[in-house]
This record gives sequence, structure tokens and C-alpha cells, in this order.
Amino acid sequence: MNLETERLFMRPVNARDGDALYRLHCDPLVVELIMEGNMPTREQSDGRLSLYLDEWRRYGYGFWMLYQREANGDLIFVGRAGLRRYDEKDVEIGCCLFGFASGKRIALESLRAIVAHAFDHLPITRLVSVIRPENIRSQKMTTTLGFSYMGMTEHHGTTFRFYEMKRPK
Repeated sequence: MNLETERLFMRPVNARDGDALYRLHCDPLVVELIMEGNMPTREQSDGRLSLYLDEWRRYGYGFWMLYQREANGDLIFVGRAGLRRYDEKDVEIGCCLFGFASGKRIALESLRAIVAHAFDHLPITRLVSVIRPENIRSQKMTTTLGFSYMGMTEHHGTTFRFYEMKRPK
């Protein structure tokens, strides 16, 4: 299922996306804010791709590859955004952009479409977001989306700021 916004074309991650995702996962901003400063190996990046594909297969949702539309009609790969299973009851949103795409409100635009899709198509009562304490940009964007800060949490051995958005009434 593809999603589109004014500036973006989004398609589900597929098995041919290994090279593109590896480039994204090795971007300096991504390494700093998402990979905790650790440059991933190709095998680690491919492991993430396998997880993304498995979520689409198991749950019918996952990450979309994000392409920004250029004035001439070209599409430029700018990152990935989407949904993933957080735990047995919650679904998490997330976004990962190349440094050159950061600060252009692409994350906000993509996640608005994804939040709407989630509440329109999934039997969930809320979405969650977990963000590293040092990732101030993502924290601001998440609250702009309408998420509320709920406190600190630990997930898979890492401490995060925990946000939630309840289904609109």
C-alpha cells in the first residue's frame, strides 16, 4: 500500500532495498541519533531490513521508503518512516532521514500520513513513540504531531522518552 502527500511518495520497504537502507543507516546524522554513534555493518543493516519485511508479512504494516518529489518529477530517496510493533499491545511510529533531508518537515509530513493511515486501518487505541533523550528534533516533531510525553522508559536495554497519541474520538 503506497501513501502520498503533497511532497512525498511512500512505498512499503521491499527485499530490493538493502543498498538504499544501508546508505541511510550509515548517514552521519542517522548514526548519531538512531545508531547511538555506532556505524552499522552491512549485515546489521540487512538484519533491520529483514525485520521490516517480517513486520509487513506478519502484521500488514511496517516501514515505507520515503521519496521526495522534485519539481521535474524525479523522486529522491530521503529516508524511511512507518509503523512497527512496540510490544504485544502497542504500535510505534518512527522516522529516519538522511541528514540532507532533515529540517525540511519531511518527517512531520510523512508521519502525519502514517498516523492517519494507522488510525483509519488498524484496530488500535493509541500509537507510541520512543525517542532517545538527546534527539531534541524528534521530540519537538513528535509533540507537533500531537503526541504527549508520558515519561522515561527502558526498551531493549536503552533509555528513551516515551510518547503516546490516543485514537481521535
